[in-house]
This record gives sequence, C-alpha cells and structure tokens, in this order.
Amino acid sequence: MEITIDARGLSCPTPQQMTIKAIRTTKPDTTIIVLTDEAGARDSVIRTARALRLPYRSERSADEYKTYIFKEELWTEKR
Repeated sequence: MEITIDARGLSCPTPQQMTIKAIRTTKPDTTIIVLTDEAGARDSVIRTARALRLPYRSERSADEYKTYIFKEELWTEKR
C-alpha cells in the first residue's frame, strides 16, 4: 500500500508532524511518500525516519523533494 503526504508549502514542524502521524496510523508494509518543496522540511522528514529506524530514500526533482519511507511489517514504535 502507498500513501502520499503533500507537505509542499508548509514549514517546519508541520511536515514532520504529518509524517509521524502517518507512520503511527498506517498499516505495516506501507510506503509513505512525503512531498516537500524546502530542503529543511525534507531534512526533518528524513530525521524522523532515521529516529524511528525506518528505511527511506529521497529524490529531488526541479521543484520538489520526494521522500519514501518504508514502514515494514516488523516495525514497532519504541516508547
């Protein structure tokens, strides 16, 4: 399954908060695609994936960043 978060035009911490909510509420084996148009927002999304130990990759096109976060079957949030 795949979901897309359109965080273009939003400043921090909103893209990061939207990403955390998606990670917590989606089912395992979901790819979360986060669209941002600022490097700072992209970086905060990447830091979130790293902190939660989720695999990710990021791409840049002419006017946006696309970060793919892969919520795996065995992932559980450590509290």
